[in-house]
Amino acid sequence: MGTMSRSHPQHRRTVRTLGAAALLLGLTVPAPAAALPDAPGGAAATTAAVTVPASCGPAAGPLPAAVGPAAQDDRRALTTALDGLSAAVGAEIGLLVQDADGRTVFAHRPEVSGMEASLSKVPLALTIMRLAAERDGRLTEQQRALIRDSVHESGNESTTALYGALGPTLSAMEGELNETYDLMGVSSTRSSGGWGHNLTTASDQLAVLGTVVHGADWLPEEDLAWLREQMRPTHPSQTWGVGAARADGSGAADSLVKNGWLPDAGGAWDTHSVGRTVSGGTAHHIAVLGSGYPSAACGQDVATAVVDLYLALGTG
Repeated sequence: MGTMSRSHPQHRRTVRTLGAAALLLGLTVPAPAAALPDAPGGAAATTAAVTVPASCGPAAGPLPAAVGPAAQDDRRALTTALDGLSAAVGAEIGLLVQDADGRTVFAHRPEVSGMEASLSKVPLALTIMRLAAERDGRLTEQQRALIRDSVHESGNESTTALYGALGPTLSAMEGELNETYDLMGVSSTRSSGGWGHNLTTASDQLAVLGTVVHGADWLPEEDLAWLREQMRPTHPSQTWGVGAARADGSGAADSLVKNGWLPDAGGAWDTHSVGRTVSGGTAHHIAVLGSGYPSAACGQDVATAVVDLYLALGTG
């Protein structure tokens, strides 16, 4: 299979607050105010105004504000804003959010799928850990070094080495990774022809995240705790999307993330961010999947904006 390009640091805009309003990456969310038009029935209205990131090219610029009744918990405004952002950049965008117990709290086009890309590096690491536990119970130092580079720094050569260690044939490699997917309750994502080019869904990715966060009886907790540390977003390849620093001060210190991006045969990009972040004392398990972006940078900036928008509106 072809290799995926290693990520490069992207320029990030400054995150700051403006009184009651938050100015976030490519996104402005004004707080409800008396001057805003009332929603039907006299209820206070809330708005979500989104700016398409400059990295998305000609589509860049502000979109019309979406207005929805506060009584609907900002969901109409959030949904309208996401639809507008998707139309502006010409990409399919799916957002699925669960609480710490795996209950869905928000879903916008969760059926959107895309190539798994580097998201597959986490289930691959879990497979190596499972096999080590089944054989002698310990990861070797070489395995740890490869997983660290694969997951924390999104290294591709190390990922290929890990995948190749799953078995003597491609069929055996696929079978071991697919067994791990089965153990996690992943229903649609299947390894086929190598790693990264297979399709995945938001619900499957949150099942993987749930295993990392909560553990499983077929994985040593010591190894899982170590893997969680590798998923802290301190490497530039992981500091966007769920891993971006937030206006409330949350970010790398209390987040787990794996990002992935890969061009399709036509040159459009699938770009995803999956992880756990804490905002306002509440843990959110978030999967943003996007397919059809004009560039990787556009997809990365949009993923950051989508997470910021969700957290700013307090929909969870």
